[in-house]
Amino acid sequence: MERSKDPSSVPNRGPELVAVNIAFMTAALIANFLRCYVRMTMVKAFGVDDWLMAVATTAFITYASFSIAGVHYGTGRHHKDLSVTDIATARNCWWYCYLFYCISMILSKVSIGCLLLRIAFRKLHVWIIYAAMFISVVAGTVFFFVTMFQCKPISFFWNKRQPGQCINMDVIIGLAYLYSTFSIISDFTFAILPGFLVWNLQLKPRTKIALIPLLTMGCIASSAVVARTPYLKNFNSPDFLWSTLDIATWSTVEQGLAITAGSLATLRPLFHLAAHKLGISTRSGTRPSNYGMGSPSASQVLSSPRKSSHAHNAMDSFKLSSVVEAQSSDEPKQEQADTTVRSPTWYQPLPKIGGLNSHRMSVQKKNKVTGDNESEKSLKAESSKESMDQDGMQIMVKKSFFITDEQR
Repeated sequence: MERSKDPSSVPNRGPELVAVNIAFMTAALIANFLRCYVRMTMVKAFGVDDWLMAVATTAFITYASFSIAGVHYGTGRHHKDLSVTDIATARNCWWYCYLFYCISMILSKVSIGCLLLRIAFRKLHVWIIYAAMFISVVAGTVFFFVTMFQCKPISFFWNKRQPGQCINMDVIIGLAYLYSTFSIISDFTFAILPGFLVWNLQLKPRTKIALIPLLTMGCIASSAVVARTPYLKNFNSPDFLWSTLDIATWSTVEQGLAITAGSLATLRPLFHLAAHKLGISTRSGTRPSNYGMGSPSASQVLSSPRKSSHAHNAMDSFKLSSVVEAQSSDEPKQEQADTTVRSPTWYQPLPKIGGLNSHRMSVQKKNKVTGDNESEKSLKAESSKESMDQDGMQIMVKKSFFITDEQR
């Protein structure tokens, strides 16, 4: 087909897709840049989830670049208004968008799952997160390879002027529906689970309420998946470049939301710093954090026979406070005991003048032995309490005791 001589009279929805690509690509870039800044310079805990999200952002940028190039050659226009060469080039860009879309979504879903694994300490929660990550990876990987090799040769997808064949497009549509279903399941899993994860953390109620929306933001991409579902049937349209524009638009929105929202969930320290600069909060939030370092790995959680390290630390802190209270309450008792300790022979009658000095010496010896025994018991109690404290919090609580001159 020959291109129309008057471009203004040709229906063209391509600029809509370009605007969506630029808007969400810019938002994803800014959010991911801020995420890297927070993790590298503020909390100093750049982890696997951050690397995955950075690679996902790169894949999304590549996807948006091919999408914009496809608009230049004909995406968003009717085939009758395009030349055969432009149709082939635009469909070639669509084929690359297939691949980079899968890469971007797989990595962003796994990154969100790894983020939740950082604060998950119950085996049930860890298994749920792994299951959601697994179905996302499997569905995305299958969709990736099926769309890559749907035609034989591969180039027959965009170049119909050569001999070849493609699988039935109904298979691609069915697979797209299946992928969307799994994506919605994993997204809603990542949406509901953070409420249970945060509520079990040792945090103030206000902090928990503030964290839950941030963590659930990583799953709002499911809204774009739901909105795209009615248009999946258009894959089978002969006017492919015009009919699939809504699919391309919502796919861009899905990736942009997943990366942007998943990155915003990690920016709480930056929000604290901004609030401090504006005078809203007295906490700067710029201290280095052990976020992602001190928490146990998922394998450690799954292999632990009884309790998680979080519960163990909570128990250790409880034991520490109990020891301190016990020691503070024992101090007056110890002082009272020191003042009331007497020799077992205090009630015996004193010997007569000749044996008075020897009796006094024996009483002082027995008092000294009694004082030494009490000192040894105190040292044993102190060492046991210190070992209990060192097990969890690495804090040593010492108690001083005194021996009077009479006991010496």
